Amino acid sequence: MTFLALASPLSTAPASLSAPLTGGFTLRVEALSDWLLRIAVTPEAGLAVDRTWMIAPEGDVPWVGRDRLSTDGFAPRAATPAADGKGVRFGDDWMVDVQPAPLALTLRRRDGETWRTVVADRPTGAYQWFAQRGIFRHFQARALGDRHYGLGDKAGPLDHTGKRLRCLQTDALGYDAQTQDPLYKHAPFVIADADAGGAVGLFYDTLCEITFDLGAEHSNYHPHYRHVDAQEKGVMLYVIAGPKVSDVVPRLMALTGRPAFAPRWSMGFSFTTMHHADAPNAQAVITGFAERCRAEAIPISAIHSGSGYTTKADGRRYVFTWNESKFPDRGGFFARLSDLGFNTCANVKPVLLTEHPAYAQAAAEGWFVRRADGQPAVEMFWGGNGSSLDFTNEATVAWWKDGITSQVLDAGFTAAWNDNNECELWDETATVAGFGAALPAIDVRPVHALLMSRATFEATLARAPEKRPYTISRAGPIGIARYGETWSGDNRTSWHTLKWNLRQGLSMSLSGMPFTGHDIGGFDGPKASPELFVRWAEMMSLHPRAVMNSWKPQLADPTNTPWMHPDVTGEVRAALALRYRLMPHLYALAWRAHRDGTPVIAPTFYHFDDPACRADADTFMLGADVLVAPVVEEGAFHVAPYLPDVPGGWHDFHTGAVHAGGGTVEIAAPLGRLPVLVRTGAILPLAKAWPDTAPHDASAVELTLFAGEGEGTSATEIFFDDGIGWAYRDRDASLVACSAAWTSSSVRLTAEERWTGRGRPEITLAARGVGERTFEGDLRV
Repeated sequence: MTFLALASPLSTAPASLSAPLTGGFTLRVEALSDWLLRIAVTPEAGLAVDRTWMIAPEGDVPWVGRDRLSTDGFAPRAATPAADGKGVRFGDDWMVDVQPAPLALTLRRRDGETWRTVVADRPTGAYQWFAQRGIFRHFQARALGDRHYGLGDKAGPLDHTGKRLRCLQTDALGYDAQTQDPLYKHAPFVIADADAGGAVGLFYDTLCEITFDLGAEHSNYHPHYRHVDAQEKGVMLYVIAGPKVSDVVPRLMALTGRPAFAPRWSMGFSFTTMHHADAPNAQAVITGFAERCRAEAIPISAIHSGSGYTTKADGRRYVFTWNESKFPDRGGFFARLSDLGFNTCANVKPVLLTEHPAYAQAAAEGWFVRRADGQPAVEMFWGGNGSSLDFTNEATVAWWKDGITSQVLDAGFTAAWNDNNECELWDETATVAGFGAALPAIDVRPVHALLMSRATFEATLARAPEKRPYTISRAGPIGIARYGETWSGDNRTSWHTLKWNLRQGLSMSLSGMPFTGHDIGGFDGPKASPELFVRWAEMMSLHPRAVMNSWKPQLADPTNTPWMHPDVTGEVRAALALRYRLMPHLYALAWRAHRDGTPVIAPTFYHFDDPACRADADTFMLGADVLVAPVVEEGAFHVAPYLPDVPGGWHDFHTGAVHAGGGTVEIAAPLGRLPVLVRTGAILPLAKAWPDTAPHDASAVELTLFAGEGEGTSATEIFFDDGIGWAYRDRDASLVACSAAWTSSSVRLTAEERWTGRGRPEITLAARGVGERTFEGDLRV
């Protein structure tokens, strides 16, 4: 089909612009807030997938999904025709100019007294439906200097300009973290960042396979452009205004639901390996590992169990079953781990192998994704053929929740980990129940990981309503953060992976997935060298998720453990201790992410309007005040990060040296010491002491000011609570307002508790960079 065009003049309703288009399509444009505009191009028969599970302006969506054209939870702006008759004005915020043939929209937003172009379609053709190929294509204009961020766990540099990338969940064991595509996540969201117009978020609300071309393609017949190919008849695009990246990301979270606030123990260091739960004496192996951690003073909060607890004699894994020979005294097993202070998390999988004891019942009662003839769709899975559970079926959800409760939580685990949930389907005729309105299965693959995570979350909450649930999902679309954290999947052990995993994590952090990390030491592949192993532990020590995980059956010694290389166990221990030293800060950032939708880790350009920060770099920000420069190159014992220009410069967390910003600085990085720089004026809560068996629960915290020379002031708020429950919602927590001032002769730090509820540790005040000046601390709690 040729490019779509207006079939008749525009019309305006109280809060929308609409027009019939050629080819039987309809255009509808709405400004849903002062920062959000939606463009819908829909076929006459309606969208084949009529619901969304990603859009959640009210915090979440019904289990059955949300009408994709719904305006519930928004505040649509009034629409009035523009004076020139070529477009529509929405309230005082938006102007949409319409080119009728070929259809092309230009979106402008008020910026003071002027109107700034936010984004524009390609004027030589923007909307195109290829009926025989089943592809809808949308083109936008771009400038050669535009940068493109987002798309979830994509490999390679943070700026995806010049690449063609596909959103299609895939189980990508041992992937190349620089080049592989697609990977585990479905994140059809790009931040287009321009020097002139600023940043804008482009979120395509579709669960179908979609490919983003961000300048890989070039045609002599068109100005420079980017485009998407969606395997769906129609397009639904949410345009999220900036003008900064730091405006777009929290607004994406407001659109898709802010992240869950997990219990504090889940932010501690955790360990898992498939080999321990796969061992014939798994109970003794895991218990022995836990006891050795305590004996060797490894700071650790949780043990995650691989799926080996569900294996049968054939070695295959059957979710919600137990291998009693591996765990002969299950009650004693969990009691011992509890005595040692460990929380636990169980791996669960959403596919029943055809030999599973519940398979016949599930098939008879329709719990699976179905073929056209109504029979279960049988696909390849790990360990044999199996069928994917259909989480758009109420009966399936009920069975899953019961299994999580009876076979995971009642058995003794604290939480569950949703794994292998990419839902790789190849039968394009298959359908899912759609909660009573069947949907094409291949077009909603990502919804199963999302609803699986939700079912696990809700089952965990129902069993212990006074506690905040913790859960994990390897796959899923934007929206999974509402229920828990994620990670970069089954990475491969190499220096190459360490470097590029860093960028993957930052990409997810900009894409609505703020709680993320990477398997420490690498999940797949060769054994990490002592140097690589320590550097991996260092980098992950200040990520939202820090889990050591591995599966390397080809090796004689296959398991990554903290003492894997005895000569560097002390360095690994030091890296983990740094995490617990900064745990109060990490936790306060997690609360802010939950409250505001702000990322925990981010690239430096998120916080600084400095062109030099846009360059590809081996650094990340932990909040707005802490710059981390991990070593990601073999044999390197110094780093040279670019430090943004800030008043007073940056404090080396370890040595106390102060470095000016606005250039690169060489920092020593001996093995076991992660380079950490703190912005002058920052006030960080640093743990002074913590229990050996619950290191995430600091018993004493030092509020520490990093003072500058000359004169200056700063302020912040620091959050504490019990780390477990919901009392913070009623301000039954501690919120400490901190303010600081320094001159050439004195330094002063004041801390005053505004919320006086549960969870505040013992607090003291301190300052660094004081020198010969006097320091005064005023603590009012």
